Amino acid sequence: MSVRTYGKAVVTFFVLGLLVLSSAQAVSFSRVKQTDSGSLDVGWHWKASYPNYAPKGMPDFSQQQDRWKKISPGPNGVINSTVVGDDVLNLDENCIAPGPDCYLNSTAAGDDVEEWVFCGPVAVANCFWWFDSKYADPAGYPGDGNDQFSLVGDYGAGDDHASANAPLLIEDLARAMNTTEKGTTHIGDMQTGVEGWFNDTGLADRFTVETYNRPSFSFIEEQIEASQDVILLLGSYNFTIGPKVVDQQQPLVQSYLNDQLQTMTWNDFQSFTPNVTRLDAIQICLVSNGQPCNVEVNVYDTYQSATPIGTSVFNPGMLAAPTWVQFHFSPHVALVPGNLYYFDVRVMVAGQHYEWFYINFNVLPGDPYSRGSGWMDTNPVDYFGLPFDWSFKTEYYSPPPHSERLEGHYVTCAGVNSDDFKIAFSDPTLDVANATASNHNDAANVSHDIYDVTLGSPEPDIDCLWWLPGYPSAYNYTVVEQAVVICPVPDTTLPIIEITKPINALYIFNFPILYITVPVILGTVDVNVTATDNDSGIDRVEFYVDNQLKTSDPSAPYSWVWSERAFFYYTLKVVAYDKAGNSDYKELKVWKFF
Repeated sequence: MSVRTYGKAVVTFFVLGLLVLSSAQAVSFSRVKQTDSGSLDVGWHWKASYPNYAPKGMPDFSQQQDRWKKISPGPNGVINSTVVGDDVLNLDENCIAPGPDCYLNSTAAGDDVEEWVFCGPVAVANCFWWFDSKYADPAGYPGDGNDQFSLVGDYGAGDDHASANAPLLIEDLARAMNTTEKGTTHIGDMQTGVEGWFNDTGLADRFTVETYNRPSFSFIEEQIEASQDVILLLGSYNFTIGPKVVDQQQPLVQSYLNDQLQTMTWNDFQSFTPNVTRLDAIQICLVSNGQPCNVEVNVYDTYQSATPIGTSVFNPGMLAAPTWVQFHFSPHVALVPGNLYYFDVRVMVAGQHYEWFYINFNVLPGDPYSRGSGWMDTNPVDYFGLPFDWSFKTEYYSPPPHSERLEGHYVTCAGVNSDDFKIAFSDPTLDVANATASNHNDAANVSHDIYDVTLGSPEPDIDCLWWLPGYPSAYNYTVVEQAVVICPVPDTTLPIIEITKPINALYIFNFPILYITVPVILGTVDVNVTATDNDSGIDRVEFYVDNQLKTSDPSAPYSWVWSERAFFYYTLKVVAYDKAGNSDYKELKVWKFF
């Protein structure tokens, strides 16, 4: 419609207003950046949900699909199975890996076992899907065919966010991280694979990935609350105690050669020279001679020392016949092989309680035991004028008590609770929170399993800062060993926004009829905006009149119908937010009538 088709009377109606407005600044703008406060949320902090492709927060894909497995040796430690197809015999890992097709073609033979092996690729796939959902079209939906961010692509399913695309993404990641060749995912291969993925998708300047050893719980908590993606490597350990083995001993017992224990130290004592580096227990042969009471055994590294290097206290109870009684040392007593050590035995309550047995070598000539230096009641010779030895056995664990790492497993962090020391996982194997769930290729189907956190290490020889006492496992302990943190590079670029309608013109019922120095609007008008952001993408555009929010538009084309009745001079403001929280706005002074 031509602006010249309207009569002179209409133009005259606005002349006075135009004269006033002609001296005013028609358009002004300023810039503002929104940043995170950095403060910790109280209670739970969950990874954000995105209604387009991650409607339940962090996805929870499963590794228990197809034949994403490897073959490991059974108790005999030898691979008995035969390699089939493109499977790979990995001698370094002592397993058969599924090969480039991600399908284990071989069949376990003998005592070999099949194990799921894609927990690493699944954990990374959860993260990539979540970031791709964050930076993709907020109004998109799985299957729309509209790929606005290159982190996750279409690998043959017809759409980047279709559920059928999830396993294809996981398999591509398994190849990128050498899982298919090695039958396991080393954390170094994970970092290298993720870095290569960023390069291949043109996003190397948008993301970083770092590996952290022995991360603290507070560090992981901060990363999750800062909206970074965190993958944890959990280590499964068993605490193993070998059987006790006798080192030194005098095992012979004569029932009539026994002497009553006294309350003093260094009264009834025995020497021994070890062949091993630890003492875990001492056995002595006792018989009751009164009421039960506590018996104390002290170990010394110097003759008649006042300070023992190990002590064990035990009440043997009633012993009607000569009985071997074991006294345990916790912690164990450290020994130097070949050095001379002593231990004494005493009762802790005065009176008749127990008698300790000894051997007289005049009575038992030819005894093969190498005699020690035993005394009875501080007298270095027995009743027959010859040295004698008390009954004893020094014992040690073989192998010594130790923690043994048996398995590693990757999980993706879905949420954290700083108040109650809890953490939630998307677990590639377990579905504790939703045990009946089936299709975990659907990002809307999740099982965010929650566990208590215990600071420290469950055993001194396990090198970690926190562990999960309630994690379902066949092993004694599940600890946090390492973390892979994927971070978007901070987006400091402001979005670009322009008001394309109204422009400097006279509008009558949404149509411009005359170009003038300021917008003058009669009746309803469309407010149209263009907004772009090449880094994180536009999140939304908000529309304000005199700083009063009227509406928010999450997707292009960004517009609002201004239909409110009015008769005054107004400030129209539009604000564009990108997905990193940056914002930019434009303002426009307008007259609006009716």
